[in-house]
Amino acid sequence: MEDDFDNWLSRREHETPTGSMELAAGTRIGDYSIVALLGRGGFADVYRARGKNGEVVAIKVLHKLDDKSRARFVRESEILSQIRHRNIPRLLSFGSCGDRPYMVTELLTDCELPSTDHKIAKFLKQIMSAVEELHRHGFIHRDIKPANILSRADGTPVLIDFGLAAPISVVRRESEGLSVEDGKQVGVGTLGYSAPEQFSGLPADRAADVHAIGALIDTCYRGNMPRCWHRIYLAATNSNPKSRYQTVQELRRAVNRRHWRKVLISVVVAILFGAIAFQCMDKARKNSLEKRVPHSFQKKGI
Repeated sequence: MEDDFDNWLSRREHETPTGSMELAAGTRIGDYSIVALLGRGGFADVYRARGKNGEVVAIKVLHKLDDKSRARFVRESEILSQIRHRNIPRLLSFGSCGDRPYMVTELLTDCELPSTDHKIAKFLKQIMSAVEELHRHGFIHRDIKPANILSRADGTPVLIDFGLAAPISVVRRESEGLSVEDGKQVGVGTLGYSAPEQFSGLPADRAADVHAIGALIDTCYRGNMPRCWHRIYLAATNSNPKSRYQTVQELRRAVNRRHWRKVLISVVVAILFGAIAFQCMDKARKNSLEKRVPHSFQKKGI
């Protein structure tokens, strides 16, 4: 798959290079025309663009042109070209605009984090499904956080920004993801979500993504999570990687157990209240019947 990607990229016709960092409205990139800048990240800009048939898309254009950034951008394109999953963006095209690589994906919107128990469980399971698929392809994301979760029009959450994703084998073998700034090694990821080992140079694996998903629980509950969620949160975000859930599947099972335990408790409570209500109604019915029966009939046992 990587050879096909490289061959396609090398044959791709280069469009007119641009001298400025930001592309002006109307600039042509492949079969698309830039409409407006949507956002700027540390490595790339994201634009709203329109295709020849009127379809609206997102175009991500690399603006940090060092070798490491280029390699990460190409890797992200490769990952998206391999994976088809409802919670991962659809890659529509990729190429180069002058010396600046770009990729075209479906246009997504901001995602509002859920705040109720059932919706949080559903939301997390969809994100976990995306991460499981990424892990099956041999990569870890390394930067799961609210800013990297967008939404489709139907409300489906979509995990984005695979620029820091890395092969699990490489990350376990060496500190491939560490960057050097001002002569010092700095971690990869986002404080508060990324696992401690991502900032210490220690090997990282699937458990690093588990840590980030666990941190999402606290963000959704805004620091007021129920006790059943708190146990899951602590097991997912333990500072010792070996003490966490080792896979996303383990975390998913814990969330499912919490969910069904809560449902079971709700059902039992509903049954108890129903039984009490029935007894009260039955007693009231008997009292009403006794009042309607004449007192003389009651004495004779009639």
